[in-house]
Amino acid sequence: MTAAAEPLRTVAVVGAGPRGTAIIERLVAASHSPDWRGGLTVHLIDPLVGRGGAVWRHDQSAVLLMNTTTCQTTMYPDESCHALLPAPRTQTLADHLAGEGLAPTDFASRAAHGRYLAHVLETARRDADPARLRIVEHAAEAVDVTGEADGLQRVRLSDGRVLRVDAVALALGHLPTALGPRSQQLADAAERHGLVHLGPANPLEVDYTALLGREAVAVQGMGLNFYDAIGMLTEVAGGRFEPDASTPSGLRYLPGGREPRLLVGSRSGMVYRPKPDLGDRMPEPYLPEVLTRERVLELAVRAAGVDHEREVMPLMFAELRRALRRGGFPELADDQLLLPLLFPFGRRGGESPVPHRSTRDVLREALRAATEPDPAWVLIYRVLIALRIQVGRLTDLGAYTTDSVRQDIDGHLRNAFASWASGPPVLRARQVLALEEAGLLEFTGPRMHLDIDDEAGRYAVHGAEGQITLCDGVLEAHLPPVDLPAYRSALLGAWRERGEVQKDSWASRGTRRRMLTGSIAVDGLYAPVGVDGTVFERRLLVGVPVSTAQPGSSITAEPGTGAQLLRHAEAVALRLARAGGALSGD
Repeated sequence: MTAAAEPLRTVAVVGAGPRGTAIIERLVAASHSPDWRGGLTVHLIDPLVGRGGAVWRHDQSAVLLMNTTTCQTTMYPDESCHALLPAPRTQTLADHLAGEGLAPTDFASRAAHGRYLAHVLETARRDADPARLRIVEHAAEAVDVTGEADGLQRVRLSDGRVLRVDAVALALGHLPTALGPRSQQLADAAERHGLVHLGPANPLEVDYTALLGREAVAVQGMGLNFYDAIGMLTEVAGGRFEPDASTPSGLRYLPGGREPRLLVGSRSGMVYRPKPDLGDRMPEPYLPEVLTRERVLELAVRAAGVDHEREVMPLMFAELRRALRRGGFPELADDQLLLPLLFPFGRRGGESPVPHRSTRDVLREALRAATEPDPAWVLIYRVLIALRIQVGRLTDLGAYTTDSVRQDIDGHLRNAFASWASGPPVLRARQVLALEEAGLLEFTGPRMHLDIDDEAGRYAVHGAEGQITLCDGVLEAHLPPVDLPAYRSALLGAWRERGEVQKDSWASRGTRRRMLTGSIAVDGLYAPVGVDGTVFERRLLVGVPVSTAQPGSSITAEPGTGAQLLRHAEAVALRLARAGGALSGD
């Protein structure tokens, strides 16, 4: 990035969630450098600035929980990040919440994380010397950014103001999208027949009261948004969960009276298992001995590309067998026993003769193993988390053939990994089972799909057994996809119209065929590329909308892991400071 001849000495950060807050914290660290020249103003823009941002806002319901423990989140880089700038503060989320009585292995509410983010931002404000770095907050939305590719940028706000800046960083997070074709058909049917359809969205943006009083509601998705929906729906219904040792879930649900019956399923039927209750200490990360970093690099350079089923899956099972034998569980080191643990409904999903009971039993067994916690189950959990990272590295390096990514990684493996590594706290799994025990929740199993029965004026739910159930509501329990053409962001819409942004693509080895993604194409990790190839070097994107270039962008910053969230934040902060003339160099 070449500096402007006479910089305004003003930059902007759009988004005050974890990434935007981290960029501000790193700018403050940079401002204390002896190489810092003069003063720089940074505008921080977010409708929820100072409140944690849209996902983590600190005034949201305490019902919504994080799916990582408090000791697994930090906003300050440690030695593992190899930071170029000083990092005098070390307070993690666990440190911040210790005064509230939460242990390092507890799961905090998202609101509590929002309070931590607000605290980090306030601390950065106090640490900043206004003569060197002035932080100006705007509780508004950035609706457009205009300007030459390597010139001054104009940031237009929803309140009518226009800020002229040397460069702008955009930490936009998960964005709302227009409904896809199938979702739009479901929404149109709802309007025709007086049904209710709730499309993919941030759980905070869903009106769960619309489901109250409905007879039956189909819930598509069995991941984290499904568990969030359970918490939010029972809260708005006025129901409550009470301890009851006589039930398999350990809870009894006392209905509020207007809860619908929930028909829950997904394409794969893979229900997310609860995270294990590990007591006072998290175990050390498992270090692969078969699918090692060296083996990943050796696979990644094969010109013909890697077939996951043939070349990587055997290594994964070898890793599990070795770990179980060394851990003292040789009786489980058998592929015929491990296969149903990873894929309870078959390698490709769809195998479930008694879908409700099968899914319920998978979740019950996972709850038992998570709460004991079963040492063999915890070991498998740790190994699968490590293997997920290694497979992710192979994908990011473009090692797989295009067909293998489509059929194996996207086809079923991501779901299998996520069902083990990205599950909810134990409490939420108990609540789901309590609703099942109360007769308010039924699992349809894998291969769930929806039709519209216009004659009956209802949605028709198809499950694994081929049974059809009519319902009067649909909840699509998953986040909106990363999809540039569908984003409803005013800012990205303006860029699309002017051709200042385009979709990214991913190339595999072997055929070198490129796969278009919904992610935004960037040059050098951060600068968006226009349809004519122009690189907008004064606009720096981080996070979810550029997930192809920055894989794992939805993952929080965990201490001791060299968190990419914090490494990207520092790199962007340095580029902002250089564009504003406060630092020299490349």
